[in-house]
Amino acid sequence: MLPCNLPNISTSDFVAPIVTERQPQRRLKVLHVINGEYYAGAEKVQDLLALHSAQFGIDSGFACVRGDQFPLKRECQNAPLESHDLTHPWHFDSIKSIAKMVENGNFDLLHAHTPRSGWAALSAGKLSGRPVAYTVHDMFLGQKAGLLRSAFNRYSIRRLQHADFVTTVSPKTTQLAKRLGLGKSRRMILNGVPSARDLNRQPPGKTWTLGSVGLIRPCKGIEVLIEAIGILKQRKCPIEATIVGTFYTDSYKQEIMNLVDQMGVTADIKFPGFTTDVPSHLKNFDLFVMPSVEPEGLPMVLLEAMAHGLPMIGSNVPGVRDAITHDSDGCIIPNRNPEALADTVQSFIAGKIDWTRMSQNARDGHHERFSAERMAREFSEVYRILVDK
Repeated sequence: MLPCNLPNISTSDFVAPIVTERQPQRRLKVLHVINGEYYAGAEKVQDLLALHSAQFGIDSGFACVRGDQFPLKRECQNAPLESHDLTHPWHFDSIKSIAKMVENGNFDLLHAHTPRSGWAALSAGKLSGRPVAYTVHDMFLGQKAGLLRSAFNRYSIRRLQHADFVTTVSPKTTQLAKRLGLGKSRRMILNGVPSARDLNRQPPGKTWTLGSVGLIRPCKGIEVLIEAIGILKQRKCPIEATIVGTFYTDSYKQEIMNLVDQMGVTADIKFPGFTTDVPSHLKNFDLFVMPSVEPEGLPMVLLEAMAHGLPMIGSNVPGVRDAITHDSDGCIIPNRNPEALADTVQSFIAGKIDWTRMSQNARDGHHERFSAERMAREFSEVYRILVDK
């Protein structure tokens, strides 16, 4: 039997109260310290927080420590942004420039979501005398790794133990933060995304389109999807696939293309590359597939799929199974199992799984659990607690 989802409630060491002051609250200013090398999960969360926190009295700014992609691809273009190239944790010139941005902009606190940006935020926060919040998005700090990565993780853990407040995005990341002693206070805040607009999703036609979106790297298990497409093609199932995103490295891209050729599915899979318009692709998918082979935080793209009423198929790993409710808005399959993925897709096509019911449940689940407004409101509560300490 497949595992049931954990309860949809926040379990944490610290639960922030909802602020109910009678007098109007002053607006706060938060400097989001961004990695910025990609425009992926953590960067998307920070972009969305800047967009949706204003309604809760929070104004935002951005400081990029690797300003490659985020400055060009962010949605919140009206927030002030500065790039500060942080090449290593002791790059004091960059840290001083971030602290100067904090002081000149009268920011009340800093918020980071990746280890590199966390180093910068903690150092700049110390220089400027401002509190620092940090969000744990994934599990890699607690995983075994090579010598260099292990040293990186140990250093990051020691630094993040001094964060004034740590938020987590899933039960597993909550357990990790507690085990590693990250932060002086903690709270789980689930990721959120906006509702889909003008959505009129129709049941699939004769050919079903499988879709995946994200930074294409080994942990995402794209190989499992490609092998499953090969199996479905052998079974003469009417399917095609679109895999949207940038490849992590050129060498990994070549590995994937070799596999596509080996499986004989070159004509069945499109690789359109990176997009800032994820909804335009989601509208054209019939099933969203996320065959991750390693633990995730709480994947933003799964929440976007839910918002678009898109039934999902995901592997049985933390993060993915926290977003998908099995047999309600999607299906959880065994990890690293292309045969199980192919069987599940075939069950949808044959009508053994009710696509229409799952589509409606996905939209309802997003509204109840994963809205951007709920995420922004809960973070605004944390910000006010930090400033009022």
